[in-house]
Amino acid sequence: MWNYILVSCMVLLVSLFYHCYFKKPISIIDYAEQTYDYIIIGAGTSGCVIASRLSERSNVTVLLVEAGGYFGWWSAIPLAAPLLQGSEVDWNYKTESQLYSSRGLQDRKQSLPRGKGLGGSGQMNYLVHSFGKPEDYKNWPKGWSHADLAPYFSRVSDSMKATLTSTEEYLVKAFAAAESTLGSANVTLQRAASTFSNGVRWSTYHAYLQKAWNRRNLHISMETLATKIETKDSRATGVELMFKNGSRGRIGVNRDVILCAGAFNTPQLLLISGIGPAEELEKHQIAVVKNITEVGKNLFDHFNVPIFANLIAPVSITLKKMQSFRQLFNYIVLGTGLWATNAVMGLARDNDSGVILFGMGSTDENLLRKLANIHTETYRSMFPSYNDSAYEGFLYLASCLKPKSRGTVKLRSRDIRDSPIIDPAYLQHPYDVSCTHRAIKLALRILATRVFRKFGASVHVPDFQECRDLRQDYRDPRYAECVMRMGGLTSHHPGGTCRLGMDPESVVDEYLRVKGIEGLRVIDASIMPAPISGTPNSVVISMAERASDLIKN
Repeated sequence: MWNYILVSCMVLLVSLFYHCYFKKPISIIDYAEQTYDYIIIGAGTSGCVIASRLSERSNVTVLLVEAGGYFGWWSAIPLAAPLLQGSEVDWNYKTESQLYSSRGLQDRKQSLPRGKGLGGSGQMNYLVHSFGKPEDYKNWPKGWSHADLAPYFSRVSDSMKATLTSTEEYLVKAFAAAESTLGSANVTLQRAASTFSNGVRWSTYHAYLQKAWNRRNLHISMETLATKIETKDSRATGVELMFKNGSRGRIGVNRDVILCAGAFNTPQLLLISGIGPAEELEKHQIAVVKNITEVGKNLFDHFNVPIFANLIAPVSITLKKMQSFRQLFNYIVLGTGLWATNAVMGLARDNDSGVILFGMGSTDENLLRKLANIHTETYRSMFPSYNDSAYEGFLYLASCLKPKSRGTVKLRSRDIRDSPIIDPAYLQHPYDVSCTHRAIKLALRILATRVFRKFGASVHVPDFQECRDLRQDYRDPRYAECVMRMGGLTSHHPGGTCRLGMDPESVVDEYLRVKGIEGLRVIDASIMPAPISGTPNSVVISMAERASDLIKN
């Protein structure tokens, strides 16, 4: 057995060495040309798709600009996603102090990890695959309905290797069996689908960019920051860049500049380039190129309330199990076991209220408390497993799938290197509170089913000092609201800040062109008109696929 392990490790090291030193993609460049047909800003989830699809035509030239570099080997491990947060591959954004939520967090600020490097946030997310439900798209513009996107959903499911969670997991079996017990037409429970292959993360970096990065008509400039979109006579003419050594340059464009920088960085770059609300631009002494009032507005995000469930039966993922020789062997040698999962086991929905079953009990307090920017007292009150690596339990993440609260992204300064001012306004709208409470009650109903009682499942009720004057019961709406406003956390699903639409106030039209500026498009989560009832990553990939067809045609 030890010989087998040794040989496997040697093969791994040799392949890594060969990849690093002998297989450098020809698309990775040190110096860009003076002009390109297309310049894509951001090599994240959508940018990798657009770069791959547009460069399929050998008669066009494509430049992909990325502020970061490569992600480390940790990014390949699905369950290691939190280890990348707060590192050099994270933009490390935080919200402004929240008025209606985050009372148990440091300075009432949420941490907003965003991937910085090839693959973007798709290299550090939890890989959950979802397209929501058809009704989510009913008010989307012509060409972007559920029926219009359905062929792309099918294509993306294949290219991203979407697979359902194994039914061999005890908690998955229990979750699936609970649906018949609940007896409600509005309630659906299903196994989670995720995008990883043979225990390894599978993002658009793997599925799209790596297939394209040896094409001579595609250039990739890493550790290069786009500082401004240049325009003349209401047309995008090029991009101003800052390179790794601090020098600046200008690259011209023949056809389109395509922004794929995400829900925070895309509106920031538009504003710095003089495209956005005139009053915001004038405040920072930026010349107004085009007054588009909705740039940076309409920010939405799902907001999770972690509900901890205690277990007696040893059926969850714990730190102690993960650290065992058997699990390490299974992953390193066979690509299986706990490390080869993302711990997301099931999804439940009751109309617009949703629950995710995250099957991990014990957590690393020092790591997760810091990453979530949460007070020690808040963390320990919510997670009874904080000091026990063998603690059996799991989380229900309860949220409103179609929140009505809307926030903003604004400029901190006219310097692109200064992080934008991000205010999601979590729980500002009263509907989000009642909708989230319905999600919590759904979690409790599932937990009370016979299959979960068989595992000795029971809900943990946090003992927040701020909530002690209330009846300590999640079914009590006042107590549930208190917990929401104390310990609710971002789902990392921001979008909407450069809204797609046919109305005069929208930022991009049905062809994803920025209104009033020729040769400038936006293709990322910022264009989503409204939240979907699920995780948005695969929807963004599908939109990028359709956008590629629109541009090529």
